[in-house]
Amino acid sequence: MSEPILLQLQDVCAGYGDFDVLHDIFLRVSQGEFVAVVGPNGAGKSTLFKTISGLVTPSGGSMMWEGRNLFAVPAAQRPHLGIAHVPEGRQVFPTLTVLENLEMGAFACRDDSAFTHNLDQVLEWFPVLKDRRAQAAGTLSGGEQQMLAIGRGLMAAPDILMLDEPSMGLAPAIADEIFERLVAIHRKRSLSILLVEQRVAEALHFADRAYVLEAGRIILSGAPAELQHNDRIRQAYLGM
Repeated sequence: MSEPILLQLQDVCAGYGDFDVLHDIFLRVSQGEFVAVVGPNGAGKSTLFKTISGLVTPSGGSMMWEGRNLFAVPAAQRPHLGIAHVPEGRQVFPTLTVLENLEMGAFACRDDSAFTHNLDQVLEWFPVLKDRRAQAAGTLSGGEQQMLAIGRGLMAAPDILMLDEPSMGLAPAIADEIFERLVAIHRKRSLSILLVEQRVAEALHFADRAYVLEAGRIILSGAPAELQHNDRIRQAYLGM
């Protein structure tokens, strides 16, 4: 039996002012699925996430969350449904401590009694944050800040974690470590992950399904193995 669909976009168009960046987007994420969206700079990947989060208003189409019209839910309420968005560039609160940053992520926790449990889990998944919990976030390395941003997103125990370019600006070894931890968390918690990433080979390696976004349109989708053998993908993204 297939897993229930958490998030589904159908014919979604969205952008800024009168200019649409996204055109007729179809995308779905099922319970416990790891889905990647890959594509070049300027393809509309961040706009896609902002549309799901409610930061960009769509001009057409439909978006459902567990069968509910997500367009009718204000942006501030969407985290309370179980949607966590980790934006590109990490965007930690630099003058707050690591612990205070994690506490900020718990504002959407749907069960206050679960705060301690969620915090313990995050610190177990990212031990460096436990060691640095009293340290100002702005003094962390880039990789540690990315782990903090992800940990903050996990503090409310979301149903889906949306990650926008988590490898941006990181050394390959650090990015690989973060990907491996994400996969471990995904498998342990059956957490749905929607990943936007320019490191196409890595994204396809870890994902269950993937979409290719170019110029605001989904041009290909399918299992990673299928996309890895697609000549267009091999030439444009994999250097083969």
